[in-house]
Amino acid sequence: MESIPSSGISNDQASIKKLNHNASERDRRKKLNSIYASLRATLPGIDQTRQLSIPATISRALKYIPELQNQVEKLKQRKQEILSCVYKKGNRNGVDNQSKGVVRKSIPSVSVSQVDEKQVMIQICASKNMRNPISDILLDLEEEGLELFNVSSTASSGEVQFYNLHLQAKENQSLNFELLSQKLLSMCESREELF
Repeated sequence: MESIPSSGISNDQASIKKLNHNASERDRRKKLNSIYASLRATLPGIDQTRQLSIPATISRALKYIPELQNQVEKLKQRKQEILSCVYKKGNRNGVDNQSKGVVRKSIPSVSVSQVDEKQVMIQICASKNMRNPISDILLDLEEEGLELFNVSSTASSGEVQFYNLHLQAKENQSLNFELLSQKLLSMCESREELF
């Protein structure tokens, strides 16, 4: 009876261990590359056809996160300003009108924040009693060369409606944020219902 040399078994076990380790490492790298690809996809202004290196992706993300935090703070401040304005106006006009069934007209307010050279965030505070819905304003914005990414709406306990719009300029369009803000305010004012 021939005996199998013990070194043959340990060589087989060693190569199996190495193959398992290589497969695990390959899976780990695939998962990491997938995570970095997801991170790259969320960063604005990146050509998705060209892959950034991992250090460049991390660097872009570290730069972008504080910008987002800054925008969030600005939006919170703007929300507080709008709410303060609405509540002050409500107190000036008196609650007596509401108790008599008269609905106050709120003054529309528009805020335009630049995300990058082609993207813009717009906040609109308007009366729930606009003659034409926000969809008409969106159509006007599309005619101005803007494409809608996202829109959300929140109603206050009173007669005020808040809209948040995320838009991007079409390829050959340039954005004048000051002019856009003035046009939007004009659009909202022209749509306010008078009571």
